[in-house]
Amino acid sequence: MKKIKIAIRNYFIKKFVNLVSDIRIAYELKEWNNISKLFKFLGENVIVQYPYLISGQQNIEIGDNFRALSQFRLQAITSYGNDKFNPSIHIGKNVSIESNCHIGAINEIIIEDNVMIASNVFISDHFHGKIIIDDLKIAPDKRSLTSKGSIKIEKNVWIGDSVCIMPGVTIGENSVVGANAVVTKSIPANSIVAGIPAKVIKQF
Repeated sequence: MKKIKIAIRNYFIKKFVNLVSDIRIAYELKEWNNISKLFKFLGENVIVQYPYLISGQQNIEIGDNFRALSQFRLQAITSYGNDKFNPSIHIGKNVSIESNCHIGAINEIIIEDNVMIASNVFISDHFHGKIIIDDLKIAPDKRSLTSKGSIKIEKNVWIGDSVCIMPGVTIGENSVVGANAVVTKSIPANSIVAGIPAKVIKQF
């Protein structure tokens, strides 16, 4: 009798777990279907793992075969405080992004085809305020957003774990950015860079 009771209990627990899983999957699909309709362009075979934060889709283009793992944050910021912006984010084909990455634009970010981005990467074309004494006296979240220029990541670039890519830089094609690097200046094609700030350590 005890074995029967355990079997019945396990049966209903399994049914309940499966039901919860089905509800979660249905919710995630519904949410993605609602969000995906708003993109400026969305290619085929686009996979974004839940949970994620995406905003400003009307200013975002994503090409075919895109994959982003969980905790992906993609924001084309059209307004902040009293300021208005006209941002653009363009992501090419065959781009893969690992977990916990943040891409934010008030200006322009271009990621070309076949780019691979590791976990915990931060790519932003803007700052909170300018590095001047008047702005530094204001709480960071109250400062106006300002951009020093667009970001372009060219074809076949590999960006390592925990990299920061700052405004106004181009990373040349076929380059590799080492883990934990902070990219503050443009990088020529076919380069390996590392460090804070990132410097070329080898060129092909």
